[in-house]
Amino acid sequence: MDRLAYLIKTHAPGLFVIIERLARLVVTLRYRRRVHAAKQDALTTGTVQGQQATMRVLTVDDAPQLHTFLNNTSADWLQYFQPHPFDEKHLKRILASSAFLTHGLFIDERLQAYGLLKLTPTGSAFIGLLVDPKMTGLGLGTFIVDHLYWQASRLRLRARSTISTSNPASLKSHQAVAQYRVVAELPNNYIMIEFPNVPRPRPTLQLP
Repeated sequence: MDRLAYLIKTHAPGLFVIIERLARLVVTLRYRRRVHAAKQDALTTGTVQGQQATMRVLTVDDAPQLHTFLNNTSADWLQYFQPHPFDEKHLKRILASSAFLTHGLFIDERLQAYGLLKLTPTGSAFIGLLVDPKMTGLGLGTFIVDHLYWQASRLRLRARSTISTSNPASLKSHQAVAQYRVVAELPNNYIMIEFPNVPRPRPTLQLP
């Protein structure tokens, strides 16, 4: 079903918008309590290059800062990251929705990376992440994937991701966390991967 949803999104985006709205309603009704519990336990603190770092759930109040972060990122860098529209109106809806778990990685209180789980009625939680291009090479992407995988395990959902085979950085971040399996080959050189559906420990945020 997840593969079918991806194909509809690719080939019939208008229809996908309608399906997605219905899916979010089902997800909200089905997983609201689990989402609430996961959010309550999501805060992780530590250091990145000796600076104070915090991974936390984003709220509607964070929409302006997230909007600035996304819109200050070049179109080339966003090529493989299109989980939802980036205008502030849509961001507020996403941040308020129980169908998404949205997280921000703040270093010295500045948003430097964005990660989310997009939940589906089929029992999957799709990982998405975006790291400030100036902060690559520090392990932020791997930490975010690990953090979201842990959150998916808290939700008792399958942690999945769709990745372009032309995006080696994302592949590397996922490979560094756990051995995944490819569950589907998708159009435009994308693959759908799935991590083992097992309990995960909270990841440590200590990056040199």
